Amino acid sequence: MKIKPFQLERFYTLYEFNTEYSLCNSDSEAMSIRDLLALEEGGSEKFQDHWLGYTDTKGALDLRKEITAIYEQVKVDDLLVCSGAQEPIFLFSQAILEPEDEVIVQFPCYQSMHSIPESIGCKVFNWKVQYEGDEPRFNLEDLKAMITNKTKAIYLNTPHNPTGFHFTKEEQLEIVNLARERGIFIFSDEVYRELEHEEKYLIPGIVDVYENGVSLGVMSKSYGLPGLRIGWLACRNPKVLEKVAILKEYTTICNAGPSEFLAGLALRNRKKLLSRNLAIIKENLPLLDRFFAKHSHLFSWYRPHAGPIAWVKMNFEESNPGFVERVIHEKKVLLLPGEIYDQSGFFRIGFGRKKMPEALVQFEEFVVDNLL
Repeated sequence: MKIKPFQLERFYTLYEFNTEYSLCNSDSEAMSIRDLLALEEGGSEKFQDHWLGYTDTKGALDLRKEITAIYEQVKVDDLLVCSGAQEPIFLFSQAILEPEDEVIVQFPCYQSMHSIPESIGCKVFNWKVQYEGDEPRFNLEDLKAMITNKTKAIYLNTPHNPTGFHFTKEEQLEIVNLARERGIFIFSDEVYRELEHEEKYLIPGIVDVYENGVSLGVMSKSYGLPGLRIGWLACRNPKVLEKVAILKEYTTICNAGPSEFLAGLALRNRKKLLSRNLAIIKENLPLLDRFFAKHSHLFSWYRPHAGPIAWVKMNFEESNPGFVERVIHEKKVLLLPGEIYDQSGFFRIGFGRKKMPEALVQFEEFVVDNLL
């Protein structure tokens, strides 16, 4: 079976760099190489002296040492550094799944979590979001009912894109217990981990609480460095990691040395980056609170506890792509239509960037001119 076109990336290819105001980006505020190097004394000199040869397929040892600090149980040999988040999702699925396997995917989802298993010939079950008022929930009884003797893997994403939902520690452990009973792999997309808005919402990486858990991390989202194209898999099952590493030798083989150097420097200073990015989020959220309170007859939203994105429900009848197209055309403001996630009547907003207030002003002008 062929892999379907990636709707989200197709949409961004068309609009991301051709729209003046973005109100839907899923990452945190980026920074220049100069500003990143300035976080560490001697950083610029070391960067200029960095060797431009091939790197270790698993990732530079120094970088893997820095990544281990994000987890409790992970050692350097439990890590495989990859290109962004897309490559490890693809490689894990290809390495572990076989035709006729059953997988369960937290839905809506980043499309590759669904499309790649489907292309392999797996039967994919969607663990669908439900709403209590405006609050998104994932019912654990529904998950339990989906699990069979053929279930090979459960794909999670927490904090969740696009709804902003985040599991509690208790919910996470219940899922682990369900998987452990049948030896099911849990692949957990944790690209927004460490960007919880308050400490009480922190939960461990799945790799720290489950022997068959695989944690996906990346420099793009919480740390705001998507240009580095550095991500990783953390897994304490060496057989799984080896299978993925063998396939990586058919894709990127190894990572760019300069990117690995910069990622290592960033992670040594990750608390500074997280503090900066959380400050931006906390400045932007009250603006959204006021906007949605003022226009509650038009829009409903759930204020997330983690991450820089939220899912907005439209309380009026209009074609979702048509609405987004109008906003782009009239105000040059980019929203992400719910149809990208097969969820009509919603759109995604992002609030992790410094220019979000400017985009919100433009969007409100559109609302006042066209919807009131």
